Amino acid sequence: GTMPWEIEKITKETLSKFESTTFGIHCHNDCGLAVANSLTSVQAGVGLVQGTINGIGERTGNADLCSIVPSLALHCGTERMPCKDNLEDLSSLSHFLDETLNRTPDRAAPYVGASAFAHKGGLHVAALERSPDSYQHVDPATVGNHLRVLISELSGRQNILGKIKKLDLDMEGRDDKFVAE
Repeated sequence: GTMPWEIEKITKETLSKFESTTFGIHCHNDCGLAVANSLTSVQAGVGLVQGTINGIGERTGNADLCSIVPSLALHCGTERMPCKDNLEDLSSLSHFLDETLNRTPDRAAPYVGASAFAHKGGLHVAALERSPDSYQHVDPATVGNHLRVLISELSGRQNILGKIKKLDLDMEGRDDKFVAE
């Protein structure tokens, strides 16, 4: 298990000895750092990243391309990424592979999981209504996912009013306070 700071050091040392060569990286997720190590290697100069959809691989898996690709495209300023135009297909690709392999999708998977853009805290939902960027690092549609507002013990008035609006219920003559109580 190699740590990200070790990956950076090794990558820079190696690239300095072979300046005209494009290097790649292939990370396993033994320490839960395959994505972090892959991103660190790109920042250090690696030009090719190997990985798998949903991180599927032996032992604890490989670097998850469903996290690496959008991170490079949306957060790292990576310019030459032809697949950037197809990011909206990422969630459906992830789900298709899981379905094909008869695997339960990881609800907590970054970008593509059902919970990646789910909000249930009243404060979060109220802030999200005013400024979506305050609680989401990207627009869910960018990666083919969607916003989910949940109702729970943490819900506030905005959660309930949002659900009522989404269900297109006729609340004429009722004020917001009545509905939320």
